[in-house]
Amino acid sequence: MFGFGKKKDKKATKEVIEETVLTEEQKEELLRSISEKKEEIDNVDGEEQANIYEEIGIAFSTLGEVDNAIDALEKSIKTKKSVGDGYKTLLKLYNKKRAEAAKANDEESLQLYLKKIDQMMQVSKDVIRGVK
Repeated sequence: MFGFGKKKDKKATKEVIEETVLTEEQKEELLRSISEKKEEIDNVDGEEQANIYEEIGIAFSTLGEVDNAIDALEKSIKTKKSVGDGYKTLLKLYNKKRAEAAKANDEESLQLYLKKIDQMMQVSKDVIRGVK
């Protein structure tokens, strides 16, 4: 009735991160948007700055530029702790980097990304508790 004791379908439970296929126009638009937002970033602060970093990070992630995405999203979380789309994207990117490090038997990078994932869990706890 409730499915207790049943074997889970591994294909159904395995998370698949799909790469978005972008047209050249879409790529150009994202790059243009990133450029415009980078110009805005120094003219704002606080939550507005965090939101712009988040938008830049998500755009870089969509373009497949993982390291640039991580950099921008880390700045967003550092500026303002939140658990929105930027948080989720950053966590996915950390998991992707962790998996790559594990596959390459790169123990140093593996530990780095495990530590970063732990830090993200702390951010989540802080947000829930209202800690700034």
